[in-house]
Amino acid sequence: MFCRRPLVGCTLVAISTVSTMLVGFGVWVHHMFATGLPALSLSFFSAASFVIAIPSAVGVFCWIATIWTGRPRFDSPFLFFAGFVLLFVIGGVSGFMTASVALDWQLTQTYFIVAHIHCVLLGMNVFPAVGGIHFWFPKFTGRMLDKRLGKWTFWVMVVGFNLAFFPMHILGPIGMPRRVYTYPGGLGFGGYNLVISIGAFIFAIGVLLLLVNVARSLRGGAAAGPNPWDAPTLEWSVPSPPPPYNFVSIPIIASRHPLWEDRLNETDERSILGSDVLLDEGKETLAVTALDAEPDAIMTMPGDSLLPVILALGMSVVFGGMLVVNWRAVSVGAVGATITLLAWFTPRVSGGAERQAING
Repeated sequence: MFCRRPLVGCTLVAISTVSTMLVGFGVWVHHMFATGLPALSLSFFSAASFVIAIPSAVGVFCWIATIWTGRPRFDSPFLFFAGFVLLFVIGGVSGFMTASVALDWQLTQTYFIVAHIHCVLLGMNVFPAVGGIHFWFPKFTGRMLDKRLGKWTFWVMVVGFNLAFFPMHILGPIGMPRRVYTYPGGLGFGGYNLVISIGAFIFAIGVLLLLVNVARSLRGGAAAGPNPWDAPTLEWSVPSPPPPYNFVSIPIIASRHPLWEDRLNETDERSILGSDVLLDEGKETLAVTALDAEPDAIMTMPGDSLLPVILALGMSVVFGGMLVVNWRAVSVGAVGATITLLAWFTPRVSGGAERQAING
């Protein structure tokens, strides 16, 4: 959206994301290479840790290509998302290095691993989350965050983050162990750790700037309007904040960018911001076709019920009885949970999932 163009290789990015998830089930074991695993296991999980770099690189290059070929607007949300890409690469490369068993044996108990995991967890989660706060705040509240203060927040946080965690990549190879809270003087660790401490405080100042920006904007921020970013997706077609019902009728779209269809030449006869399908009789939802997601039927959803709460209480009695080895409580809880499940799953004419075909 901030690059003013569709994502390059959107399908490839989706496939690479799923591939990363699947391969990731075998990557975490590289943190256990030093525990005495058999050689065959080391080979298998080392290979998985190398292979995961391929789908990750696909995503990175598609993001970079989107920025390179677009016309980016350097608003604060874009800066945080771009910072995520940078830290994703740093954290990913340092993790890719530990795929080598011999190198992992040398680094696994050092501060290099602390640096890697924080680049991954903070860089890949905190920065996009803060960018998301800047991006969604207008939709949540109807007011804009201060743009200048938002950019200050980014630069303070990114400087503080890298001061705090990049020196750890050096401390690890020169021998500073992790999980040790102190160390003797004269080992060459002091200067690096001083920089790390300064960076941590700078990062905290960045978080404080974000909180100040939120508080100020809630009281007197500029009015956002329905679509202050000129975004392409449907949520930005309704007022900010959205009304309780969101859309009067279910929208039908035929592209990933329904609000940009005209300028992207993606207009389709089905691409309308609304349809003649109204869900106005209680708890209903729309059933659609499997391939084209076209409206097919209206499904009536179950009404309010205490049965899920009763089931949760019954299961709590079951597991509580197991903890204290009270088999009578386990039996009572199991019987109660079974009866509740049967009552919950019993079809009801008025509240079941009945389907009403849509004509036309």
